[in-house]
Amino acid sequence: MSVKQNVIALLEENRSKVISGQELANQLHVSRAAIWKAIKTLKKLDVVILPEAKKDMGSTAYSIAKEYLKEDVELVFMEFPMLKNPLDRIEGRKANTRVVEKLLDEGKNVGFLTIGDTMTYSTYVYILEHLDKKYEVETIPGISSFADISSRFNLPIVMGDESLKIIGLSETTDIEKEIEGSDNLVFMKVSRNFDRLKAALEKTGNMENVIMVSNCGKENQEVYFDISHLEKDDIHYFSTMLLKKGGIEQWKKFIS
Repeated sequence: MSVKQNVIALLEENRSKVISGQELANQLHVSRAAIWKAIKTLKKLDVVILPEAKKDMGSTAYSIAKEYLKEDVELVFMEFPMLKNPLDRIEGRKANTRVVEKLLDEGKNVGFLTIGDTMTYSTYVYILEHLDKKYEVETIPGISSFADISSRFNLPIVMGDESLKIIGLSETTDIEKEIEGSDNLVFMKVSRNFDRLKAALEKTGNMENVIMVSNCGKENQEVYFDISHLEKDDIHYFSTMLLKKGGIEQWKKFIS
């Protein structure tokens, strides 16, 4: 989640308590100034763009943030369908960008609310890619799922002279080749190609070198070190896997 959304999550958890800006900063490992900047930014928004992969799917980010936005904020649910034709996808993104530009031209303060880091496999970049340069843009960094997993479970992503590769799995990904080419790997979009990923891990002898987390940080969070019994249909959309070819056993000492 971004700093804004982490602030919101903590406020939600402490709804009945008084929690200071310094306490929020300490818990999120950011400066107090960053906390207030995130809160102020949320409260300034006239319009919030809420991405969804399918129509009427809803927005996880909004479910977290809704109670901390202005009462009269305008909500625009924006669909980013995964169309097979790349040209159709581009045209769809351009059309979405025109919607945003129209709102900006009306003098409105527009925000794009998303989970995770805004620059890592985020639908936000599809708007940024086509947005005219005349508009002023401020991007607030977030925390990617793999960075969250690494810190949450005290598992270093990469150390010393080791290499690291981030893989967004697709039907064309040569998973075995990717595994062979790096010491540490982050696999995102796991649910789409879990069966092939599992087979590649078995073939390369890495079944015991992974941690997979679904819905990281949420109430329904699930953590897996053993994925041998799992099938594709068991994997939630919001799942990320970390592979350390050097092994993860030594780091489990911090996990209760």
